Amino acid sequence: MTIINDELVRRLNLGTANAQDLLIRALDQYRKNPLFCIPDQALEIFARNGKSTRFMLLGTKDFAAVFISIIAGRGQVLHVVDDFQVASGKPFHGVSLTTSSRFVEMARQDEDIIAINCCRFDYSRRFFENLCRQHDIAVLNHEQAVRMIGLNDVVDHRLTDWAPVISERFEAFQALQHRFADSYSSETLAGILTFHLTCNPEYHLNISRPYSSLYFRSGLFSLTEREKLVDCGASIGESTTALIGVTGGRFSHSWMIEPDRYNVETLQKLKRAHAGSATEGKLSLHPVALGSTESEAPFHHQGGHSGSIAMHDLSASLEKVLIRPIDNIIDDVPTFIKMDIEGFELSALQGGVRAIQAGRPKLAISAYHRATDLLEIPAYIDGIAPGYRLGLRHHTEDRWDSCLYFY
Repeated sequence: MTIINDELVRRLNLGTANAQDLLIRALDQYRKNPLFCIPDQALEIFARNGKSTRFMLLGTKDFAAVFISIIAGRGQVLHVVDDFQVASGKPFHGVSLTTSSRFVEMARQDEDIIAINCCRFDYSRRFFENLCRQHDIAVLNHEQAVRMIGLNDVVDHRLTDWAPVISERFEAFQALQHRFADSYSSETLAGILTFHLTCNPEYHLNISRPYSSLYFRSGLFSLTEREKLVDCGASIGESTTALIGVTGGRFSHSWMIEPDRYNVETLQKLKRAHAGSATEGKLSLHPVALGSTESEAPFHHQGGHSGSIAMHDLSASLEKVLIRPIDNIIDDVPTFIKMDIEGFELSALQGGVRAIQAGRPKLAISAYHRATDLLEIPAYIDGIAPGYRLGLRHHTEDRWDSCLYFY
């Protein structure tokens, strides 16, 4: 039986312990027993049932869809719980929906059910946490489930358990803390790493800034009236729209680079919305993916924030997209490069060496897709353009949107 370090895992009764002390404690616990943060109730059920373990997924978000797609041979998903969507009568990725009250009834009849809380946002996440606590139902969050079941070999790189990499390369993460130009960045890194070691979102919630502060309101630098933005992973236009709003339309240009065909349609609408205005001529749309060289690759066109290059599924049914380097797309020296491209940031940066060296633009680079991003991206930038100050901010209620800022 695993003995949970309640104070550390639950983040209670920690007194005056600072972020760095908590990180060291979490690392020590993980190295002694990687499952230290998994509730005993869930561990005992999983030990008894193994591949026959029965799961209920709480919430119809991306995490639930992921578990449905990868759980075969490792357990059985009975239902997905969503009080709002159940009335539709439609299954969620092939699994039937049920209500929270029916979920509680089933758990009373079958004490070996394990719930997996798949909610992204704090309010809905805590609703299900409280429900399971009140009825003594074994429940895991996404990170705990990935660790307990051992899903790193089948889950997408954006959803893996970072703890093995943190443990193996901890000295490099410590060096990164000293590389930051401000203390809040160091504290942010400690919170992010402690979250991944303990699987407790309270650690990143404690250091997170609002989503609205992403890229342009980090508190690390200010903007000018001459910003030339390379919007890498333009998605549905949030970043370019935010630039227009923050500057009051006083900027020079935005190159919106986005390969997902559904998002391209949305970005075309964004351009049309500014037709006839001074902003219209400042926006250009480039429907390609980014990389270090010219090539092409199969792409999952899903719209929103989910589209990505297909790393393993090379089916002929997948439409291919062009991959181009930043240096072959833009026709001016940028002042700002923003990048959120689902784990391909490093190769895209390699395709923008000329732009970075020529203009030393501010860089806002997503560093949450791969466990190694926080180490490899700063190392690469330091190698091609030494002298940047470096900062780190986390901008959501879940594991997404940790961003490195070079300025």
